[in-house]
Amino acid sequence: MPVTTHACYVARCDVCGEGWGDEGFTQHFTSPDDAYKAVAADPAWTVSGDRIVCHLGGWINPEHQAAIDAMPGRDAYTQTFAADEQ
Repeated sequence: MPVTTHACYVARCDVCGEGWGDEGFTQHFTSPDDAYKAVAADPAWTVSGDRIVCHLGGWINPEHQAAIDAMPGRDAYTQTFAADEQ
């Protein structure tokens, strides 16, 4: 069986390095565009320009929130919770 090299792309959080995918598995993509599109469709992640930030399982910590707040673009947003929603 021959050994070959395959290039792939993974999406990782700019803040903590967490890989995007199912729990315990980082999804691999054939192009950067495919990776950005998949992550942008996930409400638990924020994508803007070339930045990607995860939400740490649904709750954003200060470091992640600061990175999201600094992101330009229409896809970036801030997730806040009222005291009675927590």
